[in-house]
Amino acid sequence: MNLPLAALLVVLVAVIAASIALAAFYWAVRRKQFSIRDLNEGAYTIFDNDEPVGKPQDVMFDDSRKQNKKQ
Repeated sequence: MNLPLAALLVVLVAVIAASIALAAFYWAVRRKQFSIRDLNEGAYTIFDNDEPVGKPQDVMFDDSRKQNKKQ
């Protein structure tokens, strides 16, 4: 009888946690904390005039220096 009680408790906790998560998501959507427009704009906020979109400036991701050393 202990195992079904433990399983019921786990299911109950999971349902409560899912309800809290769903309520938090609903609250965020209603308060305009979560919108597709903000998600799309946020991807470009890390770029500025010194590092334009599509041109890597980091040495870690720039393979041209590695190719020059091999030649």
